[in-house]
Amino acid sequence: MKILWFVSSLEQKGGGERFVLETVQSIRADGHDVKIVCDRMHADASFDGRYDLSDVLCTHQELSPKAGYLKKALNKLWGMTSLFRIILSQKPELLICQSEFDAIKLYLISRFLKFRYRVFVFGQMYQFKTDITRYSSVFRQHLEKIIASRPGYKETVMMPPPKLGPLVRWTNELVSRLKFRAIWNADRVFTVSRQVQWEVSLIYQRADARVCRAAFDVSYIDHDAISSPRQVGSPLQLLSVNRLVGKKRIDLMISAFEMCTLDAYLTIIGTGPEECRLKALASQSSKKDRITFLGAVSDELLLNQLKMADCLISLDIGDYDITVVEALGKGVRVVVASDFDTSEFENGFSGLVSVPPEIKALATAIDNIPCMPAPSQSNIDVLNGLTWQTLARSCVAA
Repeated sequence: MKILWFVSSLEQKGGGERFVLETVQSIRADGHDVKIVCDRMHADASFDGRYDLSDVLCTHQELSPKAGYLKKALNKLWGMTSLFRIILSQKPELLICQSEFDAIKLYLISRFLKFRYRVFVFGQMYQFKTDITRYSSVFRQHLEKIIASRPGYKETVMMPPPKLGPLVRWTNELVSRLKFRAIWNADRVFTVSRQVQWEVSLIYQRADARVCRAAFDVSYIDHDAISSPRQVGSPLQLLSVNRLVGKKRIDLMISAFEMCTLDAYLTIIGTGPEECRLKALASQSSKKDRITFLGAVSDELLLNQLKMADCLISLDIGDYDITVVEALGKGVRVVVASDFDTSEFENGFSGLVSVPPEIKALATAIDNIPCMPAPSQSNIDVLNGLTWQTLARSCVAA
């Protein structure tokens, strides 16, 4: 089957980028002809040369991060012409995208070129402070119910809703209606958690949305480390792997680390706009000599850090974090915020603990890591269902 996978941005070493590159790689291995199309691309998305970006089709739609809402909307609309030409020339049997906004483009173009498209809702409008479509009349009726369902949404959603100027409000209503129609008309809708599956069933009336997620190649799973986990060391080695942005709550992690009583070290991997602020916060800590920022690292160094870690900590407001599942695949214990969808990791799954995103609760959880149930052989069946190969077969199935 000839397939195009469209993603707006392919510019950094992030979970979204790894998601598309690994899935496309696995779809190709199954014998399909797949090409990636993007609006913006940077060499960083190759993950230090791990992925070949030479055959990616880029429309080169540049957009200033300071652009206003209306200008962004018009820019995306204007940029559809290049995408239209690529789809027209490639004549794919199926298109896939991984965002609701990208789905708008495919929906509008499909009105003319008549193709099937599928959408991954990879992250939801309630997780990001900048997404104001949730306040539109299209989605407003479910706002309170969804906010109440996850603790982190109270940090990202302004209530009561902000007052928008007439032009922004009109544009937002139009974009929201296009989002609804784009998801409603998709051939299939996938999510990466049951939480977002439920949200999609409410706001887009797509009760048929399927959970379809992955984090590693089938060969990545370390059966020995999971079946015979090593004891927690002393001092305890804690690891965080995240982009340094507000929704990852690294500041909360640093504060909780300072409060914990266990002999421990914290290593933070990642870069981002909050890097300077977080380093300043760490420098004021009484445990500043035990907190290390490594910045961006290669996959090889990341794997070495995972092997040395006693526990990975993730406090992302999001419902799913690829790094969490990668750590579990290597037999590493993991502490996550209660925002993370743990529904798949129940019924005998061990080595994963969920805590409220609060300083005291996390500090207590860190102190209790030596008593935490270790990973076990029973984890393997769940992890086998989270491979790129499994996801690839699911998203292109008839």
